Amino acid sequence: MSQSLNRPMSVKKNETIQMKKLTFLLLLLTPYLVQAQQGMIVYERVVTYGFEVPEFARGFNVPKEGNKEVMLLFNEAESMMQDAPEKSSEVSQTDSRSKRMMAFMKMGSGSRADNETVLVSYINRDEGVMVEVRDFMSKEFRIESELPVIPWKLDGEEGEFLGYTVHKATAMIDTVAVEAWFALDIPFEVGPEAFGGLPGAILVLSMDEGRLSFKATGVSTEGLEMFQLARPDRGDKVSRKQYERAVEDKIKEVKRLGAGRRRAMKRQN
Repeated sequence: MSQSLNRPMSVKKNETIQMKKLTFLLLLLTPYLVQAQQGMIVYERVVTYGFEVPEFARGFNVPKEGNKEVMLLFNEAESMMQDAPEKSSEVSQTDSRSKRMMAFMKMGSGSRADNETVLVSYINRDEGVMVEVRDFMSKEFRIESELPVIPWKLDGEEGEFLGYTVHKATAMIDTVAVEAWFALDIPFEVGPEAFGGLPGAILVLSMDEGRLSFKATGVSTEGLEMFQLARPDRGDKVSRKQYERAVEDKIKEVKRLGAGRRRAMKRQN
């Protein structure tokens, strides 16, 4: 079955689907499905880089996108997303020279999207708490905050993905458009990173016109050994406000240094 990024499934329009219908279906399914108290979803995460590869760097085989597997573990109250053990690096397929060149290109771009990665995302729905470990320009931060409420809207489209009937939801977060497809057959309010809050697990998500996407490659809610999720403790602990300030200051510093180098090059010419 053909699966594109923004419409990764065969989709049929059904204008009559509304939240009441989804809630009704969830109530019908719940008695049969709540026996599964925990589960795991493996996603393929793809990010398209925004930097331009200059002529001198094209021989380094710098990739235009990063691809890795992440896994989401969840139970009734908690969820945690982190890199899958098998593929923990976005650039594992490239040699060390290409990795160094890509790191240089990312930092030189001064783009937040190119330089920021969510390494771990822990959510406790009972407590309304989220803890993220983010890497920004090779420095790890641990951000503790309230669980965000995402303003999801259902537009009545449904389709099929990995054998599940999935429903479409969209949201605007600041100026970024988000599209998600969730499955009522997996009755947990979970998804990749900070995304969740729908009446079923998110199997496909894309944002910023597909620049960042998550697509489930495997779902398991049976036969798993019992596990416990622990809040991450790595990285420098900061508030959300402190983290945003640190990111803003670093981007300004990189742009200032870049402008200085360009002026120096012009004087030399």
